[in-house]
Amino acid sequence: MTTVKMGLGWEPAFRGKDIDLDASVIAYGVDRKKIDNCFFGKLSILGGTIQHSGDNLTGEGGGDDEVITVHLGDLPPQVTGLVFTVNSFSGQRFTDVAKAYCRLLDGGGQELVRFDLTHAEPRTGVLMAKMIKQFSGEWEMTALGEYVDSRTVRGMVKPGGKAL
Repeated sequence: MTTVKMGLGWEPAFRGKDIDLDASVIAYGVDRKKIDNCFFGKLSILGGTIQHSGDNLTGEGGGDDEVITVHLGDLPPQVTGLVFTVNSFSGQRFTDVAKAYCRLLDGGGQELVRFDLTHAEPRTGVLMAKMIKQFSGEWEMTALGEYVDSRTVRGMVKPGGKAL
């Protein structure tokens, strides 16, 4: 695998306030310390090797509402771990969001992992998946599905490091 894409989708709220889910990826070094994170407030990191499509505030539109592309082969050598996360910035629990899902795809568009968030836990954050660089240079993906209470990527850094 040379490229992976994280997709996040959900449906807009019909009543009440808008629902704002956010896709993020946190890059870690060998010591499980955060090197950088890519999210709606920082759309490109590590020389453009990780890029975010931009913030979708409502879930409006079909398909993935937010996408993060990671060019694994071009990542700086100090990046040895990646954790893909989703947060409910507006504070709704996943169980209150219609048709919410997150997924990780390989460069050919094949789904590696997919989580239906709507019927998941009543929390505001999820560690979706992790990728760890092996000694061979290959990246190994593991689905996580670990739910936490955090509305921002900042609150995901410590649990993400522990998950590596």
